[in-house]
Amino acid sequence: MCKINDNLKEQQVMEWYELYYKDIYRFIFFMLGDRQYCEDLVHDTFLRAYTSFVNFEERANIKTWLFSIAKHLVVDEIRRRKRRRIFSLFSEGHDIASSINIEQYIEHRDTVERSLKAIQQLKPDYRLVITLKKIEGCSTKEIAEILGWSESKIRKTLSRGLAALRRKDIAEGGGHYEQTF
Repeated sequence: MCKINDNLKEQQVMEWYELYYKDIYRFIFFMLGDRQYCEDLVHDTFLRAYTSFVNFEERANIKTWLFSIAKHLVVDEIRRRKRRRIFSLFSEGHDIASSINIEQYIEHRDTVERSLKAIQQLKPDYRLVITLKKIEGCSTKEIAEILGWSESKIRKTLSRGLAALRRKDIAEGGGHYEQTF
């Protein structure tokens, strides 16, 4: 019977993988900007979902739960990098997996690259909320569930994060992030 449960569990996690791989990958990529760790953290997200399968409670939807797992892995990686003083930069020549269509991406590549670099220079909380809201399109309620914060805190953090981006934009000559966000 345990073997059947393992097979069902594996099948369910593989379905989630098929459905949410791109979303989780994009989220982690925008948070870290580092392809080397991105694939590993996506894999770790689904591995943790598999090992924690019995702990999944139907209170949240599966996408929210997976983003929560990914968020914890990303925050741990940011802490490790901070301790080691490693700062990743976006390297030119790589495509960005995102929901932006290819024509927009090619047309606005410089803006996307500047936005990615700017987001990665924000405080981790701002980075989390902006990435989940503006890039992944999560609702305020979903973000609150993922981060374990109140919706009010999500709105305030988003507002402050976007203000920090605007201040950075003004300092760099202006006009870049208003188009993106």
